[in-house]
Amino acid sequence: MLSWLIVIGTCLLIVLIFFIFNIFDTASNRKKLPPFYSGWIPWLGCALEFGKNPLRFINLMGHKLGPVYTLKVAGERMTFLTDAKDFHNFFQSTDVDFQKAVQSSVQKIASVTEEAFFKNHTKIHDTVKGRLSFHKLPPFCETLHSKFKEHLVGIKNQITIKNGCEFEAELNDLVRSTMYKSIMDNLFGDGVLPTHDEAAFKEFEKNFLIFDEQFEYAARLPKIFLREWTKSKNWLLQMFTRVTKQCMQTIPADVESRSLLQTLIAVIDDDFSPNWSMMMLWASLANAIPITFWTLCMIYQHQRVLEKVQSEVRQVLKENEKCDESTLALMPYTRQCILEAIRLRSPGIFTRRVIKEFRVKGYNIPVGDLLMVSPFWAHRNSQQFPDPEEFKPMVCIARNAYLCQPVC
Repeated sequence: MLSWLIVIGTCLLIVLIFFIFNIFDTASNRKKLPPFYSGWIPWLGCALEFGKNPLRFINLMGHKLGPVYTLKVAGERMTFLTDAKDFHNFFQSTDVDFQKAVQSSVQKIASVTEEAFFKNHTKIHDTVKGRLSFHKLPPFCETLHSKFKEHLVGIKNQITIKNGCEFEAELNDLVRSTMYKSIMDNLFGDGVLPTHDEAAFKEFEKNFLIFDEQFEYAARLPKIFLREWTKSKNWLLQMFTRVTKQCMQTIPADVESRSLLQTLIAVIDDDFSPNWSMMMLWASLANAIPITFWTLCMIYQHQRVLEKVQSEVRQVLKENEKCDESTLALMPYTRQCILEAIRLRSPGIFTRRVIKEFRVKGYNIPVGDLLMVSPFWAHRNSQQFPDPEEFKPMVCIARNAYLCQPVC
């Protein structure tokens, strides 16, 4: 009798197991998630592997798991789209959101609370974008050109001249010193930030470089691991606390005569003006300066390219030193060089938060995932860009302008 009970019980158990597996199999077919890699460490997932060399790791996982895959990194599900044909799901879809992707990072980096972030971010974005719209750029361009010339002449006068005509300097230092001061004066007001006193500027530069270089780590890691970065961040916040307090007392009634900093402060109605000002400074300096350096670096490494750029600039400018939008339109090859440098030195990763489930390549991307794309690897697709590691200005524009354009 007991043996029959065991047989019947075993049969029922087998049927139940098959039934449960069938339910899960049906559910997984109905809701197919991308291939998933989580590593072996609880919560951290594959964070250690990812952190060693993020770009190399996501490329390796793309080859291993396919064009859509998910990584578990420090408690987050990161779903990567590696096929440029799917990028519209990232840049144009209403199923993903930029603000929700970056809010926690901004809170950690700039100490802006969640409430203050969602209260002000859209307002700040729209105001700054409107202030820098195309038809309002000419005054900024004219001032920027004047500042570039002023600081370049000042730097040249400080450099030791060799052989009567040549001078030596670190290109990165030259670009950074010239552009930092020019952009800071242009957007924040002449002398509002420490650009006139060389010792004060050097102290600013030291703290900003630390803040910029460890920016990505600060978005993820606890402050205890970033003591030097935290010290520099606090230095910048103290500087902007003084600056914004002074600016609040001198904001002109005429909107068009305000600096970008004054425009920003005028639309913020809480105590986070120094924090937002610090983030605007970072956005102003952290992107344009590196790509300017790499553009010049690549041009100087290719003699024929250098000669073509020099010839084009001389032909267009001639004796006229003034340079504006209409002048730049007459220098298409120089523009191609800039876009090709952007292609080769693109950002590693862009991110959005999934707010509504959607499908791509047969996979369901669930709500809550961080959706990621890598312009760096998209711009190294050999099918789109022959010899993708080579600096070829004509190729970027002629074949794949849609991939090479800068993305805000």
